[in-house]
Amino acid sequence: MSQNLLICQLSDMHFIDSDEKLNGQINTKQQFHKAINFCKSLNPQPDIFMMSGDLIHDNPNFYDKFIELSNELQKPYYLMIGNHDHRKRLRKIISNKNLIDKYGYINFSIDEFPIRIIAIDTVVDKTNGGEISLTTFNWLKNKLDRDLNKPTIIFMHHPPINIGSIIFDNIKCINGSKFLQLTSNYKNIIKIIFGHVHCKFKRNFLNQKLMSCPSSAFQISIKAKTTENLKYDNQGYVQLYNWGINKQINVEAVKIL
Repeated sequence: MSQNLLICQLSDMHFIDSDEKLNGQINTKQQFHKAINFCKSLNPQPDIFMMSGDLIHDNPNFYDKFIELSNELQKPYYLMIGNHDHRKRLRKIISNKNLIDKYGYINFSIDEFPIRIIAIDTVVDKTNGGEISLTTFNWLKNKLDRDLNKPTIIFMHHPPINIGSIIFDNIKCINGSKFLQLTSNYKNIIKIIFGHVHCKFKRNFLNQKLMSCPSSAFQISIKAKTTENLKYDNQGYVQLYNWGINKQINVEAVKIL
């Protein structure tokens, strides 16, 4: 097994299968085409792609074209759920049913690489805020307890803490403090990564390294005071995680050109 691993994360694409602009501002269909083409041009190619929620924007019919475009990627990709996704339809689209637990949550662990990748479901259906269910807590603890030494990254959609955003702090993961109390017991967790917030953010909390992945479609200023007449930044990003033989991970948010 290679000791190197390159992960590419895309988040918050809000894909709309038309030329309609999201809130009259961003053509997210064009943005996703651009993101996929950029990912195909990366050299070296990532080993896997993580797509961390808000894949589409509300309409489950958008998944068909989203998947068609995602299939152009040259390596495996993993779909997570966000608050603008549609659980029932997404469960049908995910071909590997091992990525869905018996309660219908999209919780999964990827164990075949030199680092373990865990993705947890934070979505409460039909709401924008997040919460980790009791069954997901139990699932996560069970996964973490299986190997207390292997370096681990946890991906989630909603942030478990306030980030200082008037817009997003009210729709974070409401039991994030309980989650972080649990994860603080595992010294092999090297990063906790979330999407949802459409901006760059990082903080150490309870000796844990938390950070966001900016959106692959558009950004929202962390300093924005209201959603009224809010202007989006149409610059998209992917985030790269490079694990090497030195057993260190380098993280870089890369502009989609």
